[in-house]
Amino acid sequence: MGWRTVLVNTHSKLSYKNNHLVFQTGIQTEMIHLSEIDSIILETTNISITSMLIKRLVDEKINLVFCDDKALPLANLMPFYGRYNNSLELKKQIDWAQEKKEEVWLEVLRQKLINQSRLLFKREKDDQGKRIEEFSCQIERNDPTNREAHAARLYFNTLFGLSFSRQEETDINAGLNYGYSLLLSIFAREIVLNGCRTELGLMHHSQLNNFNLASDLMEPFRVLVDEIVLENQEEKFKQIKKAILALVQNTYPYKGHLNST
Repeated sequence: MGWRTVLVNTHSKLSYKNNHLVFQTGIQTEMIHLSEIDSIILETTNISITSMLIKRLVDEKINLVFCDDKALPLANLMPFYGRYNNSLELKKQIDWAQEKKEEVWLEVLRQKLINQSRLLFKREKDDQGKRIEEFSCQIERNDPTNREAHAARLYFNTLFGLSFSRQEETDINAGLNYGYSLLLSIFAREIVLNGCRTELGLMHHSQLNNFNLASDLMEPFRVLVDEIVLENQEEKFKQIKKAILALVQNTYPYKGHLNST
């Protein structure tokens, strides 16, 4: 798998030639070998792309993200079949027991709260960090006491101020939404590559959400986006968005090892 994230934000044509992505505008032509590419983000709707290139991106399992006319991630390209035993893995997923799904979802939520508390400790917000750490120990299956929501309110108000709301149209919220959408595309790709369907989730089960399972599994990793936005909260959305691209380029420690997203 490659390591480059290619961002295309100008009027251009993307095509394929000899295992290369070919980028063309009226004044320049560049080529990048497909083996070097992990993700491509099409940030404007003013781009032409050939069907042959799309086919080869699917072959090479390269994540292709389409943005809308506001440069926000809208969709990503995924193959129908991610691995050789796709039907077997799908059957296993369909047969997941409800009790097991609830157990896994509980662990997902616990890890999400632990990661939020670690970010607050890192920012020297020890009292709030300890409180969310307590929530992670108190949360129960199906969260009957709504600990996740209480933690979210405390967490975001600590990071961005008491007047902050996730419902407002601000540069901070636009940055968070952009980053979460990129995370969603990354998880959706990995789910498909492992032979599962993104529609069949653990706790998310909306008929209008084609990425329920990705929405579930990305929860503990939202904090990666939160930290980047926090560090750039005084900037306009355009600058926050550029900083968020580090999300798909950085490596992160996991069980003593460094791993790329």
